[in-house]
Amino acid sequence: MILDKRALFRSPRTPRPGLARPRPSPVCPAQPRARQRKGRTRGRIERAGGGRAGVGGAALAYPSPGRCGGARPRPPCPGLTFLPRRPPPRRRRRRRLSERAGAVWARSGLPSLAGSSMWRSAGPAFRGLSCWGRQPLRTVSASPGGSQKGVTLSVTPPVGLADEPLHIQVQGLSPGEPVTVRALAVSYYGRLFQSCAHYEADSGGALDLTRDPSQGGDYTGVEPMGLMWSLSPAGMENPYVRMVQRSVLKKPLKLQVTVHQAHNQTGLLLGQVLASARVERWYATPEIRAIRVREGTVRGSFFLPPGDGPFPGVIDMFGDEGGLHEFRASLLACRGFATLALPYFAFEDLPPIMKDLNLDYFAQAAKFVQNHPKVKGPKIGVIGSGKGAELAFSMATFLPDVAAVVSINGCISNTGTALQCGQVILPGLPFDMDKITVTSSGVYDVKEALVDPLDPAYGDSLIPIEKANSHFLFVVGEDDKQWNSSLYADLAIKRLEEHGKKNYTLLSYPNAGHRIDPPNSPFFPVALDRWLGVPILGGGQCRAHAIAQEESWKKILEFLKMHLG
Repeated sequence: MILDKRALFRSPRTPRPGLARPRPSPVCPAQPRARQRKGRTRGRIERAGGGRAGVGGAALAYPSPGRCGGARPRPPCPGLTFLPRRPPPRRRRRRRLSERAGAVWARSGLPSLAGSSMWRSAGPAFRGLSCWGRQPLRTVSASPGGSQKGVTLSVTPPVGLADEPLHIQVQGLSPGEPVTVRALAVSYYGRLFQSCAHYEADSGGALDLTRDPSQGGDYTGVEPMGLMWSLSPAGMENPYVRMVQRSVLKKPLKLQVTVHQAHNQTGLLLGQVLASARVERWYATPEIRAIRVREGTVRGSFFLPPGDGPFPGVIDMFGDEGGLHEFRASLLACRGFATLALPYFAFEDLPPIMKDLNLDYFAQAAKFVQNHPKVKGPKIGVIGSGKGAELAFSMATFLPDVAAVVSINGCISNTGTALQCGQVILPGLPFDMDKITVTSSGVYDVKEALVDPLDPAYGDSLIPIEKANSHFLFVVGEDDKQWNSSLYADLAIKRLEEHGKKNYTLLSYPNAGHRIDPPNSPFFPVALDRWLGVPILGGGQCRAHAIAQEESWKKILEFLKMHLG
């Protein structure tokens, strides 16, 4: 069985994947005007020494045969001459993203990130962080030209790990002066995210986010990390795009924190900049070693902590969005775990879509981790979110050396596509598309779409976790809108207790949503689905979800250390 989520939401007018709509055939300038396309022609000609064709300085282009699904192009006009080829589309897109981000940043009136001496010195400074046994970094503060004299903003540490807290302070304000503290971030793909909060200086003209409450903006109350977890797409961005961190060893999340006069609403014109500071949030220390894994059919990235080891071994998996996700695995390595970030489709030569899975692939991954000379074997741990949690349950059930499993909003049944476990095949629990609803704003609510795991017709899809000798940690967001995670965790616990087992711990968080990531990760109640291209409701409330991320991360680290040594 092949699970292609795009087919579930495809309208009759949408062409099938791989078949583009036929484009109008390009025409020669000498042909009738009625046949010519308006605007710039986007096609391209493919021939020896190919390039764009131009007449009198105007550029025209012709699609190569078969690329558009239509007829072969007509012969070019004899008066056409060739211009140099344009750079590849991907390079043009990256340049446009970079130019757009730079232009938006320039319009914001904030100091430029590019070319700053602070960024050039980030490497040596990063290696000096106290958490890696070096001297602590000094605080970065700034008062840009034209700002109020004497106002300083300090962010400590200015360069650090993404799961560490920040200490933000402002000095030199007038007593009781209202200000807006704003954070502006540029994601890996060049998209802008922002957050802001309203504060008032104390009687001494100082402001401390660990002590003083926010009176408005994107959050209220005393929230030292509120500017981080309340980041949301800026006004010019798609409101449903989610911040994705890639290239964890090379590129940090860069932020600009600014203090503005008066209380200003998000998206409106902000007051004068009083002070600013730059911040880098990394997902790995310089000492972390990353190995790209191509062992047999196994693909992924293996992160090793600094030192000789041996270290506890962990496998990290995510849900049905596919691809390789490294940010959690690299943070786990920073906390002393040799961690394999394991994709299972849509990466390199793995299947492009999630089709019938075989447990042999995951068994090979477990053997790779166990046999590594720096891993303390033979027992390993597995952490999974969504579909990854189901696979973690199956690994613990059918593989003997999985000692600890962390399930983040997982299901007790195998969903979507079949999983072969030796001689046993777990059919995929299907989705009922008639139960999907769409809000007036075009957001899809899929919570009720998954068929009831207790339906007798689908009993074979249940994962017999009572056979596992592992210890289980269930992390549940009670307001998960992608499926009923609370119910699934209760069913799993009931199944364990019916067989006389108490080898589990339940962490259930009210008003937390589906995607529970490491602490300080931005909260996105709605996010675009990678495959469907439509916004899917994830659920949760901002502050409650942030609390769940912070508390569950500590418990996950304690759980893995307890059961893996």
